[in-house]
Amino acid sequence: MAPTKLNRHEQKTKETREQLLRAAEIVFVRDGYERADLLEIAKLAGRTKGAIYAQFSSKEEVFLALVEQNAHKRRAQMRERLAESTSVEGNLAALRAYYLALADDDPFGMLMLEFRLYTIRHPEARERLAELYRSIIPANEEEVYVSMLGSAGAGEDTIPRAVAVHAAFMMQVALHVQMKFEPKMFDANLHTVIAGRVFDALFDVAK
Repeated sequence: MAPTKLNRHEQKTKETREQLLRAAEIVFVRDGYERADLLEIAKLAGRTKGAIYAQFSSKEEVFLALVEQNAHKRRAQMRERLAESTSVEGNLAALRAYYLALADDDPFGMLMLEFRLYTIRHPEARERLAELYRSIIPANEEEVYVSMLGSAGAGEDTIPRAVAVHAAFMMQVALHVQMKFEPKMFDANLHTVIAGRVFDALFDVAK
């Protein structure tokens, strides 16, 4: 079925929302979640603060909309890489390549780490973030990853595929934090080597 065509008002509203979210990502990444200012976002988008409140009820809602948008974008990028593969081995290699592509820098991942720390101190925000993830992530997430990446096997030390995926990307962010803290310790290639070993260990990739 063809997508419903938007009328002029709906199209303008959509464009305004997209402009605000582009500006919001720049401001959030630059200033961090807690320091980010809605007025600054509005100015960068060439809009008024009222334009933000016409679309979103709060800074948190702006951020969660950005999280949802970014999650869909990353999944689309991953699907694009996986589409080039016709085997489990190829899928693992494609996921690994995508993972290592984020090794150099991942500003939004760093921002998500900050926001997750914020939600630990603000349980209501944590629940809203969890609710958003529940709406994005399929209930049969483990089955989906097993179908793509093969079974993780059995045993007490087995890491489910879904856990491995989530852990890998969060450990990547932790590596970025350490790189920012001790930049002289990591040369141009070492962080990629570390990221590769983390991935291989989590997914039991044979050397």
